[in-house]
Amino acid sequence: MAIDLLEDKIATLTQHAWDEEVRWPHIEAWLDNFAGEVLTKDLERKYALFALTRFMYFSRRMVREMLRSLYRDHFKAPMIQRIRRNFKGTRDGDFLQRQFLHELSATRFLGVGNPSESGAHLLYFFRQVNYLRKDLFVDFSSAFEARSVRGKPGITVGYAPREPGVHRFVFFDDLVGSGTQASQYLTRQLRKIRSINSGLDIRFMSLFATAKGLEKLNHPSLFDGKAMSLFELDDTFEAFNINSRYFSYPPPWFDKVEMERVATHYGNKLWFPHGLGYKNGQLLLGFSHNTPDNTLPIFWYDGVNPSWSPVFVRYQKMY
Repeated sequence: MAIDLLEDKIATLTQHAWDEEVRWPHIEAWLDNFAGEVLTKDLERKYALFALTRFMYFSRRMVREMLRSLYRDHFKAPMIQRIRRNFKGTRDGDFLQRQFLHELSATRFLGVGNPSESGAHLLYFFRQVNYLRKDLFVDFSSAFEARSVRGKPGITVGYAPREPGVHRFVFFDDLVGSGTQASQYLTRQLRKIRSINSGLDIRFMSLFATAKGLEKLNHPSLFDGKAMSLFELDDTFEAFNINSRYFSYPPPWFDKVEMERVATHYGNKLWFPHGLGYKNGQLLLGFSHNTPDNTLPIFWYDGVNPSWSPVFVRYQKMY
């Protein structure tokens, strides 16, 4: 596959799949990063271009469509089915809608992490595209009230819902990679919620999740089987897995081992020891609002030490 054919394919992607959110000058600046430290400069750039044609980028428009599908297929439809079962299989549409709205009013959606992070950010669009009331969305401190030991106000023993009648809490994020960050943030909080509220319905939803990350979130100490994702990423979504779907049916000149050498060499220079993404994520995936750190750093790293021009943006968290 010649360079001009790769460039034509990327031009088509930028126009029709990426909604022109990534422009050719960004791509040219990114290609200039590859300086011939592993292979020849031209061959490294050819490998980089080919990897870029396999990158899964989701534009603002596509993210909004996914948020609509997530709500419809994994929240509303299953709840209506459950209501129907509870009322002897009724097909009365008006009745089902009234019952669903009653259940919805007892639900609150929360972003994982603090209000500035991507989960909370996407809830704004989730609310818009699904025409949901603003009062269904809260942050953790608005949803739960800390309960402390009598006489020791600084020692929190549990969290209780602030609003009477609200019994369902849906935590939300855009992507679950290893599941480490979500479990670190939520394990203690969920334990304290359940310590004084055994009957609450606590769930988790995301747009994407790796199979390993989803398994971790479905542990009894977290969401106990109630964590779900619109798209589950198995190990075929790891770039250099033996069964990787990214590089299946490559052109004759392509060698996945050489591609891995290039990605690992530059990735370790940028973000050692996570040269292939956080916890060896090996993803080729990004969104218009951010690029996960589980994705190969050669696509998103933006820094001056070492200097590197990204093709997709990642806004790093500042702790």
